[in-house]
Amino acid sequence: MPRAGDFKRALSAAAAACLALAAAAGCDTRANKPAPPAAGAAAARTTYERSCAACHGAQGEGKQLGTLRVPTLREGAAVNDPDERLFSQISDGGKGMPPFKHTFDDRQIQDLVRFIREEFQGKR
Repeated sequence: MPRAGDFKRALSAAAAACLALAAAAGCDTRANKPAPPAAGAAAARTTYERSCAACHGAQGEGKQLGTLRVPTLREGAAVNDPDERLFSQISDGGKGMPPFKHTFDDRQIQDLVRFIREEFQGKR
């Protein structure tokens, strides 16, 4: 009859074999690696569509949400404010907008600013 110690040794051996196979195959975890760089404009577009368009509109046109008037990203302050101000607005929120600094990292917010400037404001 097998003993409990035999089962633990067999389990440990199986786990070690799996790790060895994964290492030999070049498999690794992402636990200690930074996220891969975003694919630029395509990633920013996806981020905008998933997190911004519900309030600002698919084309950055702005909209009325109850008593809150969400501003357009095509004219006014969004166009006239410097990139740093737009970055801060996305990061810190305010004036009815939630902060996204806990959702996106600085690079993602910079990509969003660039996307807004290029896609909705025609700036390069």
